[in-house]
Amino acid sequence: MKPEGFKQKIDQLLQQTPFAGLSSDLRLAMQSQLHSLVTSANLVSREEFEVQSEVLRRTQARLIDLEMRLTELEKSQS
Repeated sequence: MKPEGFKQKIDQLLQQTPFAGLSSDLRLAMQSQLHSLVTSANLVSREEFEVQSEVLRRTQARLIDLEMRLTELEKSQS
C-alpha cells in the first residue's frame, strides 16, 4: 500500500474512534505520529511477501538437494 493509502486508512480509523471528537490540532498530531510509525515500520505488500516466500521455498529445496548430493559424494569417497 502506498503512503497515501496508509494516510487514508489512518484517517478512517481515527474517524471511527473516540478520537474523532478531538480538536483538529490534536487529531492532526495523532495522524502525523501514526503516519510516521506506519511508514517507518518497513512493511511489504502481500504480493512481495508471497514472492519472497516462494523464493525461500525453492532455495530450501535446492539446499536439501545439495546436502543429499554432498552426503552421497562423501560416502563414495570413504
